[in-house]
Amino acid sequence: MHTYEVNLELEHLFSYIKDSENSMRGYLISKDTIYLEPYRTATKNVNNTFLSLKKLTLDNKRQSENLQDLFKIVNKRYEYMKAYSEQSRRVDITNSSSFKKNFRESSKLLVDIRNKLNEMVDLEESYLKARNSEYNNQIYLTPILTLGILFITLVLLIFAYNQTTKDVDKLQAAYTKLKKSQFLSYQAEILSEFGTWEWNLNTNVIVYSDNLYRILGTEPQSFEAGQENFMKFVHEEDYQIVNDIFDKILKDEHLPYSYFRITRKDNEIRYLRSIGKLFVDDLGNKTVLGVTVDITDEHYKNELLKSSNEDLISANKELKIFDESSRQAEILGQYGSWVLSYDTFEFKYSDNKFRLLGCKPQSFNPTIEKLLEFVHPDDKHIVIEANESALKTKEIPNMDYRIIRKDGKIRHFKTIAKSFVDLSGTESMIGTTQDVTDDYNKSEQLRNRNKELEQNIKELNEFNHVASHDLQEPLRKIQTFISRINDKEKDNLSDFGKEYLTRIEKASNRMRVLINDLLQYSRNNRTEKIFEKIDLNEQLGNTLSELSQSIEDKKAIINHSELPKIKGISFQIQQLFTNLLSNSLKYSKEDVTPVINISSKEIIAKNEPSLKDDTNKKYHKIEFKDNGIGFDQENAEKIFLLFNRLHGKTEYQGTGVGLAICKKIVETHDGQIFAKSKLGDGATFTVYIPV
Repeated sequence: MHTYEVNLELEHLFSYIKDSENSMRGYLISKDTIYLEPYRTATKNVNNTFLSLKKLTLDNKRQSENLQDLFKIVNKRYEYMKAYSEQSRRVDITNSSSFKKNFRESSKLLVDIRNKLNEMVDLEESYLKARNSEYNNQIYLTPILTLGILFITLVLLIFAYNQTTKDVDKLQAAYTKLKKSQFLSYQAEILSEFGTWEWNLNTNVIVYSDNLYRILGTEPQSFEAGQENFMKFVHEEDYQIVNDIFDKILKDEHLPYSYFRITRKDNEIRYLRSIGKLFVDDLGNKTVLGVTVDITDEHYKNELLKSSNEDLISANKELKIFDESSRQAEILGQYGSWVLSYDTFEFKYSDNKFRLLGCKPQSFNPTIEKLLEFVHPDDKHIVIEANESALKTKEIPNMDYRIIRKDGKIRHFKTIAKSFVDLSGTESMIGTTQDVTDDYNKSEQLRNRNKELEQNIKELNEFNHVASHDLQEPLRKIQTFISRINDKEKDNLSDFGKEYLTRIEKASNRMRVLINDLLQYSRNNRTEKIFEKIDLNEQLGNTLSELSQSIEDKKAIINHSELPKIKGISFQIQQLFTNLLSNSLKYSKEDVTPVINISSKEIIAKNEPSLKDDTNKKYHKIEFKDNGIGFDQENAEKIFLLFNRLHGKTEYQGTGVGLAICKKIVETHDGQIFAKSKLGDGATFTVYIPV
């Protein structure tokens, strides 16, 4: 077939060459350009035929060389034709000698073309004979070869069948194993809270595993996997991070560890971590395989760990500060600490414990024997007994003993200790020893002062006795003598004498009131505090009876609500009521009927700003409100001071002791008393007594 194709193309080539020559001759003879079109077509066909021949003879070196020679001849002949065409356009060249010469040369080239074509055809014919001979020599082997091939094919089929059967079994086992692995992977994703994804870079298709949908808070395969749908779940603050992740996968074909947040449909914020690696299959398909893990719990644990670490660092700093402050506190507080290990029975002293003994810090190995060298001989038994108790019972009593320092000074020590078990389970005794020499000396001074105070109290009691008996006796005689002078000698006195007698009488009366008030104040200090249940209504009734004459004289109106029952000292409460009512009656306005309102209610301390107590302690709040002359609020505290008066002796009678007694009585009952007033607008006295 190859030979036939070559010969056919050679015939075509010669035919096209003759067509182009005929067309050129017609043009030269007739000068009609219509012959040029067939010339051009024939020339184009010649070129196409040469291309076909070149392909057909590409595997035959000899024919390729013949084709090149033929091409040169044809090309040279076409150069003549091209020259005819260009010259004939200008003049008639058919009768020129040069044209005839060239035309003869061109005809010779046509013969050369035919000869070369025949040479190539003959060569192809020789190839055809050789191939036919080879074919005839081989054709009788075809049946044998065919049978052999069939036999071999049958053997191969049988072998392939056996191998296929084995491969199917292996494939079935591998498939079962793969199913198990897939199931375990499925369960592992759920248990470990991670999901997988695949991004085929050739098709740009993304696939999510079922659990990745669950991590996003949706049902498996409930939406199409892809960047647009995934971004709907991304936390608004992490949009750019996730967009960069998608771009990075496309650009780098892998994904390093990346962290971002999502907001699930239930508005729960979860923290995710993703990683992806490139996988290329046997067909060259590129796929990025990735894993996305829900690390929310891990994130919060890390945050907690970070916080704990920061707290630990802070605690360590505080511990160092505390350790240093403890050292300074030991120095300032004149005490030292020590530890006794129950495992090794060894002591450890703080630096200041050595200083208390008059030694340099850590200048000797602390032992009980070494300590006893410093203990005062009369107090050694105290330390020995305490040490034996510590070793036997792991407890020691509080100890007071003396030591003799290295410089010979005697110091008083106080030691307390208790057992302690640390986190590792090691038990030891921790103790503190304080130098209490200054306190001991102060206690001695205090004991001496107490003896002096007891002596002063004894002398004061004697003075009270004198005040209550001896001072009143001459006062009674003075008042008796004044009374007799008024009765018998007053008319014989001059006006000047009468005035002085009146002044002496008033002064003696004030002296009597003052002595009685002082005795009453002293009585409240010295009275034994025996509390009993008393009814304030009865106490108020007794007070109203006692002050009935003053109330009648003043035409006063006393209003009161139901009063509670309290635990108190009966005569003191009555004295309190008497003094408060007397005070309101005394400082009433002229020509205005005195009105005194007494009310009571139970209150909680934290709700009363004046008490300055934020507890839930309950009090009885008793108010005495009048419409008297009042006073400036700036004097609200002064009026409770002993002998303090806001008015002159001539304006209002009094000694300035009554309200001081009230304050003393209220404080005896663990209560408080306050006054509130405005000058000219009455006064309110509030008494708080604990329930």
